[in-house]
Amino acid sequence: MERRVLRGALAMVVALALAGCSTVPGAPDVVGEGYPGTCLPAELSWPTDFLESLPGESRAVGGRIVGLRLEYSDSAWVWRLRSADTARDAFGEAVDDPSVGKESIVDVRTLGLVASRQIELTEAEQQTAGIGALEAAQLSGETWPTPLIIEMTRVMERDAPAWRITTCDTETGAHSVMTLR
Repeated sequence: MERRVLRGALAMVVALALAGCSTVPGAPDVVGEGYPGTCLPAELSWPTDFLESLPGESRAVGGRIVGLRLEYSDSAWVWRLRSADTARDAFGEAVDDPSVGKESIVDVRTLGLVASRQIELTEAEQQTAGIGALEAAQLSGETWPTPLIIEMTRVMERDAPAWRITTCDTETGAHSVMTLR
């Protein structure tokens, strides 16, 4: 009887743990892939509106934001956010490991967390030198109603970290790419 109770309790713990997990779908191969004819969802939080506040206010972001992409997946608009995160040892103590990151999917309207996972950051994403995500977004020229940032990626250019930013003209759907350091 005692074993059955223990097995039942263990099964319940495993079921609850799995129910709390949500998988992060793979990113589309191309920026804008799958958009339903537009790059402007009806209700949208623009990157220049949330890049400063989100790192301190949301479970979706571990630390500084190192990348984002607007995606249309399963008939829903989402932001894919990449951020630096804090590594922890077996005792829960913070460990200095700049390669530890977090990738999250958030709703474009509410910025509510849909799913997240731990990731390894690229060499460019690990760099703290250069301009931050908010400054890069502001320098991109993003403004309502157009253009809209649909991707920001941290890249290495001439051995220095830079931002590759893709914007979309919300009236024509045309994409433009720029690099900022």
